[in-house]
Amino acid sequence: MATACFSACNDRAAMKLIEQYVFRRALALTVPALLVTTGILLTTQLLIHVDMVTRSADAAMSFGILAASLIPTIALLVAPFALLTGAIRTLNAMNSDSELAVLEAAGRAPAATGKPIVVLSALVALVSLVATHTVEPWANRKMQDTITAASTDLIRSAVQSGSFIPIRGKLFVQIGRELPNGELGQIVIVDTRDAATQVIYYAKRGALTQSEDATLFVLADGEVHRRNNNDRSISIISFATTTLDFSQLLGQATRGQRPEELPTSYLLAPPADDAVAKFKPAEIRREINRRFTEWLYPLVFGIAAVFFVGTAQSSRQQQPLRIVAGILIVLVLRAGGFFTLAGSGDNPTLALLAYALPMTAIAVFGTLVMASRAAPMPNGAIRTMDGIGNGLSGVQAAMKRLKGAARRGRRGQR
Repeated sequence: MATACFSACNDRAAMKLIEQYVFRRALALTVPALLVTTGILLTTQLLIHVDMVTRSADAAMSFGILAASLIPTIALLVAPFALLTGAIRTLNAMNSDSELAVLEAAGRAPAATGKPIVVLSALVALVSLVATHTVEPWANRKMQDTITAASTDLIRSAVQSGSFIPIRGKLFVQIGRELPNGELGQIVIVDTRDAATQVIYYAKRGALTQSEDATLFVLADGEVHRRNNNDRSISIISFATTTLDFSQLLGQATRGQRPEELPTSYLLAPPADDAVAKFKPAEIRREINRRFTEWLYPLVFGIAAVFFVGTAQSSRQQQPLRIVAGILIVLVLRAGGFFTLAGSGDNPTLALLAYALPMTAIAVFGTLVMASRAAPMPNGAIRTMDGIGNGLSGVQAAMKRLKGAARRGRRGQR
């Protein structure tokens, strides 16, 4: 009995060591993939706002805050893909080194080998769930604050330049001078973003003011010219005073008026007089569905990776085929998630599918992994991979022969 107990203890210790080894290896590959993909997408998003932010009064600070506020949203979006990359690379390397074959020959089921991947997926899913309901809304509010503040600085810098300054896209402003009382004088705003209509504001005086969470541009003693580019008609409206919401002028919602910026508790029970709940209830429902479904996709990707790549394969052609098939299937699932979420605010059926799609995928892949089922590969696909492999080998051999002939020709010329 003592010998059996000692053997069982050794088995448990060995299992823990194997699980820790797989977990550390997958984590070490997932984190760099997450950092690289987040950095690439962050760069593309910063390029959209870089011109406006870098010309603000505190350019470096605004740029840093904008970059930091974009990180949570981008990281949550790419986390499942980074996890998939880390899991597939880990399991594929273990298969190439015959580690999966040794573990299965020792009696360890593929489900037990893939357990650390599933645990890592669950941790990523939990972090995504918490961040989606806490960090991401705060970061979205901070990003809108930074963009609005940078745009306001551009208005003030227009006083010094005396020329038309682009605020965003085809929206331009010119300010002739600053009045002794601190107001702005001789203001011209040209909005040509709409291809059908051109809008020009003229005002003798104006001022930027802060009202609650909105930045307002108050214009006095001026006119609004609207020109229809189709029939060339022009309408002119004179005003004593008018107020432009600066956020709306930039094509943004007023701070705190986007569902992406609001806390989950507010979205679930908005006040009766809330403007977003009254005029845009579909956007609130879509945001709620997004926050309660996107955290499931790290689990989908992790369990799918274990199902497709977590078993030992002796054929070198089957493993790449399984990797490609797994990636294609999870990409289709993720695309289906985006599609169902896009219409979930208006369509109850799509809202139900937004939840059912990832949960069904988790249940199906999880059941197959627990049953130690390997992903079946069609014989035709395997033969195709064999043909491609043989063809590439033939091309490689031909290239070697050509290189050898070229070397011999150069030696003969010498």
